Amino acid sequence: MKLLHISDIHFGIENFSKIDPTTGLPSRLIDFTKAFDRAVDRAIEFGVDAVLFTGDAYKSRDPNPTVQREFAKRISNLSAKGIAVYLLTGNHDLPNMTNRAHSIEIFETLNVPNVYVARKISLTIVKTKAGPLQIISIPWLTRSNLIAKEEYKTFSIDELNQKMLEKIDNLFTNEIAKLDPQIPAVLAVHASINGAVYSSERSIMLGQDLVLDQAALHSENFDYVAVGHIHKHQSFGRGDVPIVYPGSIERIDFGEVKEDKGFVLLTIDDPGGGRSSRSTDWKFQIDHETRPFKEFEINLKNLDPNDLLNPTQAAINYIQKKAAQYERGLQEAIVKVILQLRPDQEALLKERDIQRLLLEEMGVYHIAAIKREVEHVRRTRLAGLKPEELSPLQLLDKHLESKSVPAHRRELLLKYATALINGANPEIDAESQVIQTTRQLETLKTALPTLF
Repeated sequence: MKLLHISDIHFGIENFSKIDPTTGLPSRLIDFTKAFDRAVDRAIEFGVDAVLFTGDAYKSRDPNPTVQREFAKRISNLSAKGIAVYLLTGNHDLPNMTNRAHSIEIFETLNVPNVYVARKISLTIVKTKAGPLQIISIPWLTRSNLIAKEEYKTFSIDELNQKMLEKIDNLFTNEIAKLDPQIPAVLAVHASINGAVYSSERSIMLGQDLVLDQAALHSENFDYVAVGHIHKHQSFGRGDVPIVYPGSIERIDFGEVKEDKGFVLLTIDDPGGGRSSRSTDWKFQIDHETRPFKEFEINLKNLDPNDLLNPTQAAINYIQKKAAQYERGLQEAIVKVILQLRPDQEALLKERDIQRLLLEEMGVYHIAAIKREVEHVRRTRLAGLKPEELSPLQLLDKHLESKSVPAHRRELLLKYATALINGANPEIDAESQVIQTTRQLETLKTALPTLF
């Protein structure tokens, strides 16, 4: 039996979008639909019997009709090919109120052929071309029903979470008891699993996560555990049963710069004889056509003396060198540039030259930001006094005091400073004045750092 596992499609995310002149759609929506299309095409090419979608079809709980239409097109295409589609509800698919319809419920309401929708913990027998497939669901679950009960009104969040975990385990255990060991079985989950590594998608998550322990999944009863909710692809497991997050199908922000995007293809080999004789082979399929995100962090503070006062050219040289290492360069990429500068370099930086390089010469799709990080010199504070209210000798005295210079040393330095300010030293004859003054200047050069 061949399956495709995909998750976290999030139609409606339009970060760094512009309107496509041909379709009138946000360009980033097109990126996401193309990524889904590539997965659908691969499913058909691979000859899958079912597609497992583990939640979060849209960015919003109330998607607009355009993004609903685009999602429905892809599901309809799979259905028309006779491929079973299992849709699990995620946190972005659920309404704020329990009795309201959720965003993917329409497929169940219209009784779309070959499409199954799961909103609660339950066992579904999915009919595929290769035979029946058992799927138990653990969709995204909310506290709303539990909190509404009077007996839990005084419970803390931790206590409510514990009650929820107990309730989930009881319902889940009841469904496991219904499994037929002679039929392939999959667990579909939309949740955070203990031990998983988060990506940057916390910025778009809704609500506080309830974390499930790996042991609570009872994975030994299944051939594969399909998980959604975390956008970073990863896998772990207990024994020989894989627990897999395919991750999101497209990058959302720069927290996902280095992450591969794609989906999972798997085969459950069933020679007969029950669960113990079956084996599962799976592979993460990287989608190399997703929109590239590139981030450059360039330190311009420690350049060669000949380049120090030309930070623009130094930044351009760095970007060109890095871009040459990429197969597609920066063509059609979304780019962020972070420039670390000294204060004396800031006015010399010409952002327009960097923008021209990226957009006109390198064909960058969008510049997310050119950010300056300027290293400011730490200045000595003089007990709240304004510098203009103090004489040079008072300023020096306050500075030396703030640096905890011993009293006898301060007295000596102030004596030298007084002589320099007054233009003479009463303790030496005029004949030695030039030599002594030179030595004093060298001493003060070392002793007097920047006062402000």
